[in-house]
Amino acid sequence: MAKRWRALALLVAGLCLLFLSTCSALPSLEHRQPAAKAVQLDGAHGPLSIAHSKAIIDALQARGGPGNTLARHLTIEETIVDSPLTTGNRVELLQNGPQTYQAMLGAIATARVHINMETYIFDDDEVGRQFAAALLAAQQRGVRVNLIRDSVGTLGTPSGFFQKMTSGGIAIVQFNPVNPLQAKAGWQVNQRDHRKLLIIDGRTAFLGGINISNVYSGSSLNLRHKAGRSGGG
Repeated sequence: MAKRWRALALLVAGLCLLFLSTCSALPSLEHRQPAAKAVQLDGAHGPLSIAHSKAIIDALQARGGPGNTLARHLTIEETIVDSPLTTGNRVELLQNGPQTYQAMLGAIATARVHINMETYIFDDDEVGRQFAAALLAAQQRGVRVNLIRDSVGTLGTPSGFFQKMTSGGIAIVQFNPVNPLQAKAGWQVNQRDHRKLLIIDGRTAFLGGINISNVYSGSSLNLRHKAGRSGGG
């Protein structure tokens, strides 16, 4: 009986060797790096295509090595905004509130096509009413006026103040409304618009840290501390 089981075991072993000899070789295991994911950049109007993003990267590499920071920055600026950077521009430093407001109101008075304004604070005070009147006058003479205001920065400004401008044809957008039911997805109470911009006809731009409020109406050389709300933001 034992011999019969031994013979059967040898038969099974022989069949197994015959089966393995007819099989193809086992696949070899190689460590392969995952394919690099294509870089996709964001533009002014959303994500750029893979091809467009690649063109920017190629242009960066062509302009110089990692140390050429200015060239890399200029390439990104030009490509993403689809607008070449120009030379021959002039920059003027406005050093205090009165000088800045005078220049801004003067530019608004000369606008011919459009005015785009963005601010954190826009108070219903002497300065605020000056700007509101100037913007309304521009709108009435055919200039397209657009205003973005921050909902927290203008929280203390009466709604009727902005309603008067809206009734006069000015397009006003409230950045990230305080009421989450009026806001879009991703609402965060601390997501605020601290930009202060005034762009006239796409040719003259004012930027910096000045809001539209009496708080900024004094000279920077005036050392007296005025009472009132801080112009933070």
